Amino acid sequence: MAYGILLLIVLSSAFSSYGQSQNPQSKQQADDVVRVKTELVQTDLTVVDKRGRFVDGLKPEQFELRVDNKLQPLAFFEQLAAGSAAEEKQLAAARKADTAPIAKQEDKSAAESERGRTIFFFVDDVHLAGDSMTRARSLLTHFVDDKMMANDRVAIVSTSGQIGFLQQLTDNKAVLREAIDRLNYKFNPETIASQVSISEVDANLVANRGDRGLFAYLVEATMKEFQMQSPINAVNIVKNRVRQINAQSRLAENETLSRLQSLIRSTGPLAGRKLFFFISDGFVMDIKRSSGRDVMQSLSNEAARAGAVVYTLDTRANFLGAGVDVSKNDYPDFGSRTAGRTLAESKMPQEPLETLADETGGRAYLNSNTLDEGLSQALQESSAYYLLAWRPDTESQKAGKSRIDVVIKDRPDLRVRMRRHFFDFKPNQTAKTVNPEVAAPSSRSPENELRAALGSLYPRRELPTSLSAGYVQTEDKGTALDVSMQIDSEVLGFDGPEGGQEAIVDVLGIALDDRGLFSTFKQKVRVPREAVQSKDQRFVTWSQSLPLPPGLYQVRVATRDSKSGRTGSAIGWIEIPQLAPATFSMSSLFLGERPAAPQPIRVGVNHRFARTSVLRFQTYVYNAARIAGAPDVSITAAVFRGSQQVISIAPSSIPPDVAKNPWRLPYWSEIGLNQLLPGSYTLQVSATDRISGTSSSQRINFSVE
Repeated sequence: MAYGILLLIVLSSAFSSYGQSQNPQSKQQADDVVRVKTELVQTDLTVVDKRGRFVDGLKPEQFELRVDNKLQPLAFFEQLAAGSAAEEKQLAAARKADTAPIAKQEDKSAAESERGRTIFFFVDDVHLAGDSMTRARSLLTHFVDDKMMANDRVAIVSTSGQIGFLQQLTDNKAVLREAIDRLNYKFNPETIASQVSISEVDANLVANRGDRGLFAYLVEATMKEFQMQSPINAVNIVKNRVRQINAQSRLAENETLSRLQSLIRSTGPLAGRKLFFFISDGFVMDIKRSSGRDVMQSLSNEAARAGAVVYTLDTRANFLGAGVDVSKNDYPDFGSRTAGRTLAESKMPQEPLETLADETGGRAYLNSNTLDEGLSQALQESSAYYLLAWRPDTESQKAGKSRIDVVIKDRPDLRVRMRRHFFDFKPNQTAKTVNPEVAAPSSRSPENELRAALGSLYPRRELPTSLSAGYVQTEDKGTALDVSMQIDSEVLGFDGPEGGQEAIVDVLGIALDDRGLFSTFKQKVRVPREAVQSKDQRFVTWSQSLPLPPGLYQVRVATRDSKSGRTGSAIGWIEIPQLAPATFSMSSLFLGERPAAPQPIRVGVNHRFARTSVLRFQTYVYNAARIAGAPDVSITAAVFRGSQQVISIAPSSIPPDVAKNPWRLPYWSEIGLNQLLPGSYTLQVSATDRISGTSSSQRINFSVE
């Protein structure tokens, strides 16, 4: 038990990195642009037409790059599909210090056009009123149900951290729906029992903008409310309220920006461009009140380093003065003293949203009536981007002090949307290879290295590791989790005498939920070199079964090669449903691959299959009704690409000869993948009990290569 508790502590420290406030960097570090250590400087940008649509297929000669108003030749040019298989390779080419030839635009293959986007929704719940939170949740639900694609990895994160361990990247929609359900507004308005409303904007106008007319009105309204004869007490009441509101708003502002910066920084190891949606009612950012502008500058620099683009969504009701609760104010002022109050309430909270989007190359959507349309437009225009690289000529340019401008020649109708900082895509720090002959001895024990890999925020790739998880029901122990794991034998370190060499891989795994339920396992996998070579089996696969009650679980696996010290990790999610006793149901779907050549079935752990192979899928059907001792269960299957059905398998019945177990019926079938183009697909299998008239179904994603 102590061992399991220790694992939970390790994981908790990793999960909490989203919610840790970061101290703003010094002003010296927060330069106008990001300093790039290589000789080539990278600049990423999006080109859109008047309708906000991405403009595809532009040529390098159409781009005019000016640095400090001086025309600069391009050393590298490429159009990249965000999240494509080719993106990481193209970014690596642009990172080279030697001058790379300008790439030619060629037709991309179907496989490259399959995008697996990395998307973060940062819900600023401390700046969301109740009705705004309702709009935010509706927006997120619509995205998950209708706009999320099969290969997308999505995280929903909040300023307050109320979502808990669910705020992590996942392709599992059940996890995201649960995260949305946990969202509640944490907006903490002033709770004083007064009918004179003082908003965050009011407090800032009075304290930091010297608005005497507004201050006089607030004092007069306070005197009327409490029937004061002398203004002295009313002045003190208003001053105290203004001071308290400003202090509280300053803390909320710093918390929001710092936690967003921490989240963006954490995505540095992830390859490619990351898309962030900042969902908020907005807030006041005034240099006289806080260091928010410095934190914003530091955040923008961090976004450039991590390759993050931020789109901001203003969720306030779409009318002027939305920030003022008019129904609460029994003493409205119709004079000139508060003439600018309504406009300030509308515009001032939007300024940080506009700045954040503009600094990071995104766009601000400020009309709550078009949030869903804005989200769709942002997804479309960010689906691809152009990457330019150029060589700095002067020390000032190398130091990152230059102004960059890009225009499209002879196309005034096109708009270039770019960050205000140099783009510095750094190599994935977790992907470094380890040479055991030259690597310095580690100060950490192998056990600690394995635990660190298990608790890492994102999967480690030094030792490529994959996992898949599914659930089955057992007659005596209830539900159980079946975890299949896979590593690449080509990166293993083999040791021992000739003819008897083997690699030893230590494995640590855990399945846990946020209720404190968890189950751990520890394994030592021995891989004989001769067995791997003789079977021509590059990937090594093994499994583990864990009895677990119904719930939503995160499954983590860490691996460590004993000889080289390389570590790897993988993360997955599985929802084990709560089923009533004797209910007709199905297990998860389990996938395998039958190669074209005569070979045993291979477990498809990473759900990626060659187009030349045959996909085998298997499931179990439970608690089928029987007449004269025989069940009558019909199975149907279909393959979808997006929402379009591309394969339909005719209904079939589970054969009587496999129905020996009166409680569990196994079923498997196969699909030839040569009839599918490379890309991402969803397999749906449905079982119908013709006797009871009940049915059950399961879905699983897979890719064809």
